Amino acid sequence: MWYISTRGTAPRVDFEGALCSGYAPDGGLYIPEELPQLDRETLGRWSSLSYPSLVKELCSLFIGPELIPREDLNGLIDRAFSRFRSRDVVHLQKLKHGLSVLELWHGVTYAFKDLSLSCTAQFLQYFLEKRGKHVTIVVGTSGDTGSAAIESVQGAKNVDIIVLLPKGRCSKIQELQMTTVLKENVHVFAVEGNSDELDEPIKAMFADAAFVQEHNLMSLNSINWSRVLVQMAHHFFAYFQCSPSLDTHPLSPVEVVVPSGAGGNLAAGYLAQKMGLPIRLVAAVNHNDIIHRTIKHGDFSLSQAVQPTLASAMDIQVPYNMERIFWLLSGSNSQVTRALMEQFERTQGVHLPKELHSKLSEAVTSVSVSDEAITRAMGRCWDENQYLLCPHSAVAVSYHYQQMDGLQPSAARCCLAPASAAKFPEVVLAAGLTPEMPEEITALERKETRCTPMRRGDPWALMLRDTIEDLSRRWRGRSLRGLQ
Repeated sequence: MWYISTRGTAPRVDFEGALCSGYAPDGGLYIPEELPQLDRETLGRWSSLSYPSLVKELCSLFIGPELIPREDLNGLIDRAFSRFRSRDVVHLQKLKHGLSVLELWHGVTYAFKDLSLSCTAQFLQYFLEKRGKHVTIVVGTSGDTGSAAIESVQGAKNVDIIVLLPKGRCSKIQELQMTTVLKENVHVFAVEGNSDELDEPIKAMFADAAFVQEHNLMSLNSINWSRVLVQMAHHFFAYFQCSPSLDTHPLSPVEVVVPSGAGGNLAAGYLAQKMGLPIRLVAAVNHNDIIHRTIKHGDFSLSQAVQPTLASAMDIQVPYNMERIFWLLSGSNSQVTRALMEQFERTQGVHLPKELHSKLSEAVTSVSVSDEAITRAMGRCWDENQYLLCPHSAVAVSYHYQQMDGLQPSAARCCLAPASAAKFPEVVLAAGLTPEMPEEITALERKETRCTPMRRGDPWALMLRDTIEDLSRRWRGRSLRGLQ
């Protein structure tokens, strides 16, 4: 399996190359050169598999056995999920009035990103140990990515991780999950600005191919193909759990409602759809609605500013995984994709060509949900089910309630729940509910913290580069001592 850039001018790479790169050298995102097509027989065979087994089957399609033999691959995935609190790894909660919630948050940090990042970290360690290499991972986070990435590689001898978090824009618990990990290879910086603004120096740095190569840099944001690959399993599992029957011709569709920020889960769903999974995708966003405006009106443009909302991990204006969706919708046309994305980067806005917008609106529907609607959904779900939603899950469930109250035709539907309500106690309290706080979360406030402040502007970008250069010098020093 080979991977190419959505912008078409970078050399193709294998899975290891895509995993260890982040952005392609031409600024695009890696995507499979060809997508496997799954027939009815395969879907039927997969329908009874556990979530970990589905991840294994999907990964085996996209990671050649010459890179990771199947037995090794299975072992890495088993190890990745060994720290999850649920034996089944994910859990489908069937509630009243046709509401199905797929809980993706049973990992160490209580967020769905534990699923893909735990696997990605195992793949990375496999290749690093095999090659005797060291990498420095650079991650910008809006909340959950940073803590999940830190947990996945903390203490690793051949990995350093730098996490930039937007100061004052994560929940208190999200911030503590990052700043209380005091391992030598973990470096956390609190940056002035929002999550989109802290992504800018990261992307500029990754555009410097010589610097990236010299210091073995990679990213674990959702631009990384490995994360999107693992997240495809959410959609297959949701379909098999919620489909009324696998005996119909054609197969009955299931609507999957995806709370969306940077669009990684949405891109994973569209890839699954393109492979033959009969799902209908709904992108559910908060007030930062660029994905909704793109789907509804073809308006892929920034608003004046990111607006803080109750669903803070989705407070994003630059959904970079839409680039993968544009590439797929355009018939793998890198020239069209490159022109769109370069115009967007240059002018901060672009209107999709009519044909591309038409294909997008056919493939995905969307909804934008206000803070008031988030708290209403949280309260209603509790009143009807005694079930607590996090604000991000409530964005998806709000769509379900809209459809139900509007007497829309009842469809099999699954709402993805990306995080536990325990991570957002302030929002739960604001909704008039009482959060259930696990001991490992309440214990965070008693731990020592470590975090370095970063100012905005040029000093910020220079400090990031200086930190990376210092880590490289330390690694080379350790390597030389090890040879003596």
